[in-house]
Amino acid sequence: MSHWLRSALLCISVLLTTSAAAQQWFTVAATPQPQWLELPSRVEAVAQATISSQTSGRIVELPFDVNDVVAQGAVIVRFTDVEQRARFNQAEAALSEAQTRRDEASKELERIGELRDQGLVAISAFDNAKANFDGAVARVQQAQAALAAATEQLEQTVVRAPYAGIVQQRFVEVGELASPGTPLLRGLSLEDLRMVSQLPQSQLQAASNSPAVALRLEDNRIVELGTADITVAPEANSANHSFQLRVQLPPADYSRYALYPGSWARLRLQVGEQAMLIVPKAAVLWRGEVSSVWLQSSNGVVLQPVRVKSHDADSYQILSGLQAGQTIAADGLAQLQRSAKDTTND
Repeated sequence: MSHWLRSALLCISVLLTTSAAAQQWFTVAATPQPQWLELPSRVEAVAQATISSQTSGRIVELPFDVNDVVAQGAVIVRFTDVEQRARFNQAEAALSEAQTRRDEASKELERIGELRDQGLVAISAFDNAKANFDGAVARVQQAQAALAAATEQLEQTVVRAPYAGIVQQRFVEVGELASPGTPLLRGLSLEDLRMVSQLPQSQLQAASNSPAVALRLEDNRIVELGTADITVAPEANSANHSFQLRVQLPPADYSRYALYPGSWARLRLQVGEQAMLIVPKAAVLWRGEVSSVWLQSSNGVVLQPVRVKSHDADSYQILSGLQAGQTIAADGLAQLQRSAKDTTND
C-alpha cells in the first residue's frame, strides 16, 4: 500500500473518530426478552342465549331487529298484559282486605285480653279471638304470596335484555301469540368474549403457565391482555394430538379492534425468556438487502454488516454480526451523513 493511501485512510479514520464525539453512542447489551408462542385463534362469544317466553300473550312490541345493538336491561319484547294486570289488581285488593281483617282481629284480641285480665270473660273467648287473629295473619301471608305471583306474571309480559349485545335471530313477529317456552330472540354479548386455539402438545406445559397473553391483530397491532384466564381441555385431539385452549378476554368493547364472534386473530402466549441483543431501528443502516451498523473499533468507526430481525415497531433483534459490550451509533443515517461530510471537507 502506498504512503499516500495509508495517509488518506488514517485521515479518514481520524475524521470519523472526531465526528463520533458529536454522535450518540450506546453499548449493546444482552437483555432478557419474552418469548412468545403465536397461535391462530377464533373469537367466541361466552354469553349467548335464546330468550324464551315465560307467559302467554300476544306480542305487541318488538323494538329490535337482527344485528341491532341492545343495551343491558332494554325492553326487547312486550306482550299484552290485560289478563296479568287484572290478576295483579285482584291480588292487590285481596291483600288490602286481608290486612284490614288482620288489623280488626288484632284490636279484638287486645280488647278480649283486657277483659280476660279483669276476669270478665271466659278463657275460651280469648282463645277464640286468638285463633281469629292467627287466621287473619295467615290470610295476609297468603295474599302477599298471591300478589308476588301476580307481580311476577305481570313482569313477564315485558322481556328485557339480560346483557348488552346484538340480536342474532328473531323467531316471532308482532301480533303472534306466544305461550311459555316459545323462543323469542337469540343474541350474544360483544363484551364477554374468549379466544379458542389448538395448542401443540409440545407447548402444553409452557402455555398452561403463561404469565402474559396478548393478541396480534390483522394490522399487526398488539393488544396486551396481561395475565388472562387460560383453560386447556383435558383431552387431546386424536388426529393431530393438539389440545383445545381457551383464553377468557377481560370484559371490554372489542368492536374497536374488529374482534367479533367468528373472526380470527393471532393469540400470543409468553412461554419463556431469552437473552437478546436489541438495537433501535434508527441504528441500522440499510442498503438494499444488506443491513449494517456503525461500530466503534480499534481502527476507528467502521460499517459493520449485521443480520437483524424485527423485534417490535421501534427496534431490531441482532441475530449475528455484533456481540454484547460493543458500541454502535444510535443513528446510522446521521453517522453516514457526518462521514460523507467529513470526507468531502477533506
